[in-house]
Amino acid sequence: MEIVLIREKMEITATPIRTRYIDRNEDFVSESINSLKKKIKEGFEIKNGDFLVVSEKFIATSEDNFVDESLANPKFWAYFTYYLSKYGWGYVLGPLLGTRKDRVKNLRKMPKTETLKHKQIVIENVGLIYALKPASEGGIDLTNVPGTYASLLPKNPENSAKKLHKKIKEELNLDLTVMVIDTDATYRFFNWYVTALPIAIDGIISKIGVFGYILGKFGKRLNQGGLCGATPLAIVGNENYKKYPLKTLLYIANLSDTSQVPYTKSIHDLMKKYNTFEITVDVLKEMEHSPLVIVKCE
Repeated sequence: MEIVLIREKMEITATPIRTRYIDRNEDFVSESINSLKKKIKEGFEIKNGDFLVVSEKFIATSEDNFVDESLANPKFWAYFTYYLSKYGWGYVLGPLLGTRKDRVKNLRKMPKTETLKHKQIVIENVGLIYALKPASEGGIDLTNVPGTYASLLPKNPENSAKKLHKKIKEELNLDLTVMVIDTDATYRFFNWYVTALPIAIDGIISKIGVFGYILGKFGKRLNQGGLCGATPLAIVGNENYKKYPLKTLLYIANLSDTSQVPYTKSIHDLMKKYNTFEITVDVLKEMEHSPLVIVKCE
């Protein structure tokens, strides 16, 4: 459990809810309900208006919204974006825009074959404007996904959140605010909030691909913004959340993301831990998972 005091003089408490690893096509709603019931039986109190923050990967896995990157056939733009990421971002743009040294180092070491296939998948599924970003392109994720698969964003995060909210009301008689988040970042640029993702909640400028990332980096360089943290993709249910400014909702999203049970957050962490860029379902089932987080604002 983590409690943080923020400017609005509220205590925001984030409590991760552990679940088992669900396989592709398994119902994330049922697993969510079962995990919440178990937490309540342990004595944890959940109230109307509390936030239930849900990882987008949990939903995407349930939807089997995966693509097999081993089947990709890289074309010209995949090669272009690979060399741009490795050399352009790794040696020029990354250092110029203040990208962390460890991430710059990872860009310089990125494997050619796997990256070319990944870039092609990004181009085919979300577009070139996202593939121009050096990493975490368009929400297409390689970590904590089995084999050579990549996870796409949920097909409709808002509808999935509504489905979960409705079922919680029926099964647990609780009216929660359900927020779906992605680890990929939202940034502040002067008075605007931007992301490199193709979707985000109202108030965050999305669908601008790599330019969301560049604006965020410039915001930090100019001391007029910078990283805010995880991006809310959808928010539904109890309308208690409407009394909070976007800044607070972003804080809740990022606190939830950082409160989850530790697991490999990047493909490079995966390589260090398992000496492979691939991961099996058996390994995933051995890991601890907390794709749900209850957040209380008091």
